[in-house]
Amino acid sequence: MGRKFIQTLAEKQVTEETKAPTKVFISYSWDSEEHKERVLALAHTLRNPWGIETDIDEYVRAKPPFTPSQGWDLWMEKRIEWAEFVLIVCTETYKRRFRGDEEPGIGRGSTWEGTIIRQHLYNNQLASTKFIPVVFSPQDLTHVPIIFNGHDKYIIEDEKRLRDLCYRLRREPVVAMPEVAIAKLQAPPAPKFFSPQTSQAEPPSVFLDIAEIQDQAAIKLEAEPEESSVNAQINDCPRSENLLKLEELLKAEKIKEADEQTRKLILMENQNNPLMAPEIRQLSLDLLGSIDRLWIEYSAGKFGLKVQQQMWKKIQEPEKPRFNLFAKKVEPLTESQAWNQLGCSVGWRGDDEKLLPDAKLVFSIKAPPGCFPRRVSASNFVLFDTDKKYEALVFSKFLLKTGQFSTNN
Repeated sequence: MGRKFIQTLAEKQVTEETKAPTKVFISYSWDSEEHKERVLALAHTLRNPWGIETDIDEYVRAKPPFTPSQGWDLWMEKRIEWAEFVLIVCTETYKRRFRGDEEPGIGRGSTWEGTIIRQHLYNNQLASTKFIPVVFSPQDLTHVPIIFNGHDKYIIEDEKRLRDLCYRLRREPVVAMPEVAIAKLQAPPAPKFFSPQTSQAEPPSVFLDIAEIQDQAAIKLEAEPEESSVNAQINDCPRSENLLKLEELLKAEKIKEADEQTRKLILMENQNNPLMAPEIRQLSLDLLGSIDRLWIEYSAGKFGLKVQQQMWKKIQEPEKPRFNLFAKKVEPLTESQAWNQLGCSVGWRGDDEKLLPDAKLVFSIKAPPGCFPRRVSASNFVLFDTDKKYEALVFSKFLLKTGQFSTNN
């Protein structure tokens, strides 16, 4: 009996050691050289130390003939069929090519892979766990194709999330599920159909101290946080008419008019005079909060002062290197560079870092995250629109009132 048990255990160990590794293919777009290196580093890490047989187009260059003999189109089709899982690295460029919206002759590889993947999903009526969307930043979640909205998405920004993905690829559980215990329950008491009637004593008299009740009510009102809806705050403040107009414009998705209405609301706080740094410090936090909540509510969290604030804070205080795989030395940005980077990220500036006129802005919900409200943040709101340092001052003083208007409010 003991020898048979030992033999079975040894066979089990041999089976586990010789278990074939999972086959994974990575589909991505050539956004930039840095992006290509990051995807290649991910493929290296999956192969070693995680023991996942990962393939990528760059590995074709690793052995003769250094190019697919059957052509890239057939190679990609066979790799997708070969793989047990396909990691889809989602970026704005990949989504555009996946949907076939790219200009003719550009990004043909990722466009072709997207066509094959969509056909697989169509054939299986979307019932497939083979295709896994991954991103390197939470901001790229907006670029996950809509066809994958019902799938698990993995943000590879630290070791824990990379480990969760690797456990999924290796088909190993992340958590241990305990067995259901067999518990004996006590039998319910026997019903009594004719329980004796007992007379109930009269309740004791209650004497109400009106003064004490009023004191307790005042304490309760003072202790409870002010949690009121946007509409309630609008009705309680003297700016209600203009705030209601802003809400109507946002509800109708008239972004340009709402942006101008926001500017009017802010300028009204200073009797329509230009805002300088001292006046900015005195802006009403209630007004800022009401404006911010309206923009966030009617853009589903895409626009708003706090959205811009979070992006500004992330640029000024970049995260530490995530882990050795993606760690790179990053030089700190100057204030001017940080402001230019923010302007490019939210769509206020073009590729040449110059402020874009209204005619070139996208006044719709399709604009980049954080683009609106713009007139309360961009330099055309103040007099000195050519002074980048003053722009940054206005932005930081207006949005980052330390300890007052923060992302935790």
